Amino acid sequence: MESPLRSPLPEKAAENPTPLPPPNRSPLRSPLRSPLRPAENANPIPNLNPDRPPRTTPETVVTIANRLSREERPPADVKALPGGGRVPALPDNLRKAEVRRAVIGLRVSAVVLCMISFSVMAADKTKGWAGDSYERYEEYRYCVGVNVIGFLYSGYQVFAEVYRTIKMRHFVRRPLSFYFDLAMDQILAYLLISASSVAASRNDVWVSRFGGDDFTKMISASVAMSFLAFIALALNSIISAYNVFSWDS
Repeated sequence: MESPLRSPLPEKAAENPTPLPPPNRSPLRSPLRSPLRPAENANPIPNLNPDRPPRTTPETVVTIANRLSREERPPADVKALPGGGRVPALPDNLRKAEVRRAVIGLRVSAVVLCMISFSVMAADKTKGWAGDSYERYEEYRYCVGVNVIGFLYSGYQVFAEVYRTIKMRHFVRRPLSFYFDLAMDQILAYLLISASSVAASRNDVWVSRFGGDDFTKMISASVAMSFLAFIALALNSIISAYNVFSWDS
């Protein structure tokens, strides 16, 4: 005999027990979620255990790496410093304008220095107590000849820059002009340092044997200008090398 206080609900519950979730399926995951849905479009799984780090998937790792790379990559117009700071980088057109301005300044300096050097040396003929002349010494003639060549070459380079500014085109097409500039800058720089060295050595021998006078002082001034012209052409050769290796970039 059944008790009148017994409710029929437990029997129905016993007849229809609550189904258990599948063994390999998380009860927190929605049954409507498709396994083919991308992980980035799905809702993140909450971390129920705070002591344990959340589970990561390969898609999550790639997303985080892309986000960090976008955040840490400096803009195109910003250059990072070794100490961690950043300064705006020069645009390509502004950098080329600065290089071109430096080239013009060095070319004009080479023209002036070479002209002063060979002019002072050529005028040193009847100076001093001995009435000596530079023409009697091979070292001095060599220095005069190299400075004349440097003057003509640097003058040509100044003319080429002026022609480019007026006509908006190169006097000699690229990259042939860059190779020519690099070769001539290096050759004349070597010749100038060689001529200046031998002229300075010959003048030092003269002073050590016979003492200094107006003739040796003018030789020293000419040699000093020749050394400065060498520095200008050496810097030009560095810029020419830069132009050769970056003209197509």
